[in-house]
Amino acid sequence: MMHRNDVSIAARGRALALGLALAAIGAVPALAQDGEPLTLDLEGPAERTTVTYLCRDTAEAEPVEMAVEYINLPSNSLAILPVDGRQTLFVDVMSGSGAKYAAGAMVWWTKGRRGDLYSEMRSDPSQTTVCEVRR
Repeated sequence: MMHRNDVSIAARGRALALGLALAAIGAVPALAQDGEPLTLDLEGPAERTTVTYLCRDTAEAEPVEMAVEYINLPSNSLAILPVDGRQTLFVDVMSGSGAKYAAGAMVWWTKGRRGDLYSEMRSDPSQTTVCEVRR
C-alpha cells in the first residue's frame, strides 16, 4: 500500500520552508527505498525535463548512462538523479556559473553540456563523476 507524504509550502516564506524541508534530505532516499512517494506542493507551473548524460568516474572508465529529471518552478529548481543507486532530490543553490544543485554533501553542477557530480567531503578533486549530455 502506497502512502503519500505531503509538505505544503505557503507563498510567503516558501523558499525558507522548502530549504528546511529539504535540509532533512537524508529522509528522501529512505522514502524512495521503501517505494513511498514524496510530494512537494509548490506554487506555480512546473516545467519537467529529463536529460540523459554519459558519465565516467575516471577518464579510463566506460561511460554509464544517467538520467536526470529537472523540475523548474518560478521560485525553485530541483534535480532528481541517482546517487549510490537511489533517486535523490537536489535543490538549486547559488553558483557563479551554470546551474548548481545540492543534496546534503553531494553537489550536481552543470554548465553547458557538462555536469559534475561530487561530494563536498571528497579528499581529492579528481573524485568527481564527469558527465556529458548524450547526443
